[in-house]
Amino acid sequence: MKSSIVGLDGQPLRASQPYEGATKAPRAVGWAAPSMGPNRALSSAAKPLRNRTRAGYRNSLLMRSGINKNTTNEVGKGFTLLSTAEDDDFRSELNKLWKIVAMQLDPWGDMNFGGIVNLSVLSRRMSGEVFIRRVRRRLSSGLRLPMQVELLEADFCPHELNKRISATRRIIQGVEFDGKVKVAYWFYKSHPDDGLDSVSLNQLIRVPARDVIHHYKPSRPGQVRGEPETAAALLKDRTFHEYDDSELVRKRQRSAFTGFLYRESFGESDWEYDPATGREMYPDEADPASTAESVSAGTILRGVPGEKLNLFDGDDTGQGYADFVRWQSLMMSAGLEIPYPLLTGDWSGLNDRLVRAFLNEYRRGITFDQTNLSGFQVAFGIWRWVVETAVSVGLLSAPGFADNPWPYLALDIRPDAWRHLHPEQDINARNKAVSSHISNAEREAAEYGTDIEDNMETNARVLAKWDKICKKHGIDEPAKLGGLFSASHSLEGTIEDG
Repeated sequence: MKSSIVGLDGQPLRASQPYEGATKAPRAVGWAAPSMGPNRALSSAAKPLRNRTRAGYRNSLLMRSGINKNTTNEVGKGFTLLSTAEDDDFRSELNKLWKIVAMQLDPWGDMNFGGIVNLSVLSRRMSGEVFIRRVRRRLSSGLRLPMQVELLEADFCPHELNKRISATRRIIQGVEFDGKVKVAYWFYKSHPDDGLDSVSLNQLIRVPARDVIHHYKPSRPGQVRGEPETAAALLKDRTFHEYDDSELVRKRQRSAFTGFLYRESFGESDWEYDPATGREMYPDEADPASTAESVSAGTILRGVPGEKLNLFDGDDTGQGYADFVRWQSLMMSAGLEIPYPLLTGDWSGLNDRLVRAFLNEYRRGITFDQTNLSGFQVAFGIWRWVVETAVSVGLLSAPGFADNPWPYLALDIRPDAWRHLHPEQDINARNKAVSSHISNAEREAAEYGTDIEDNMETNARVLAKWDKICKKHGIDEPAKLGGLFSASHSLEGTIEDG
């Protein structure tokens, strides 16, 4: 009688796995995939990931190119922040104040607001996260607003600090929670790699969460700390970098040799001494350091009397080497989420339609980061501090701010505009979108990273000056000169035709 193991339903248990990706032996033998929560996974991995990424940024050409170009595309030349508060006086005064404050945010005076955003994004992409701390200043500090911001590397907040404080409060990887709410961050007083060995609360300071911006991109729900964006590409980059460097060194060393002199027959005495130097060819106890000689380009290896010359062929990299290197670079570009041509500078075989297609997809991902990470976390976070400080010290009048601050915090964040892939087609498409009511002039100006009211004021002022100068010189119809000063006529014609 055949027996079998049955389940709770009385049916025989099947050993087969319905998902191929969950199979075990033989194809999945050695496949390590531990079950770990988001925080446990980073508890021991975060530090080596950060350090290896920084080392790659210092030494790997592809790693440095990918991180820098992703940062450049996200930040551009900086973000334009414009208050959209309903109170006209408040909005106008805040926008004027911001133009000054944006130049005074850095305690060292080395960066303006755009520089702070750029360094924050670069740190997030390289280290997985960065902390921005609000620093309150005295009214007598000489600053227009008594507040600045300080950037702290991820190392300042210890991953290994996990402690239960009370029944509801606990510290998870340096971040203090009250239930599910972040209430504080614990930071070293100085960089931990300056000599501190262990984590003690005496070495740390507690900073309330309201004074800290944690700039990172969580990849799993409940993730407390950030993961470097290079995590999946690190090992491949290191291996490929070492291989390519070894190949380059091999070529350099091989290129120093031109040929070899030899003879087809010889006697035993021919090998006792070097015919060029007279030194003993094979001493019983030779010191490798004393017998080593440097090799210069064009060197011919010497043989023995009666020798013949055999010239070496040029170095052959091997069939398929170029394809192999390109494929490895493609894998790197996938790991860093950047198009291969942008990463490597290899634009061969592409046309404008292909470029437009992959750039549009790439820019969609970058736009997400601009809106939800650097825009929301960094730009809006600093803006909120500025508004709160300005109201609290009396620089701005905001009735009811304590009860409902959101009408006063309304903000339009405008990243640097993407450059045109095809200027004439792109601008015509924008004009048609406005004339067809698919879009509007304000939205198009926002996508350019500019303020439409400032544009109109500036254009009106320049046009008035242009008309005045033309009349002074007897020109009655200056608009016929074209360029900027006929834009209004061209737009009217487009709208009428549409």
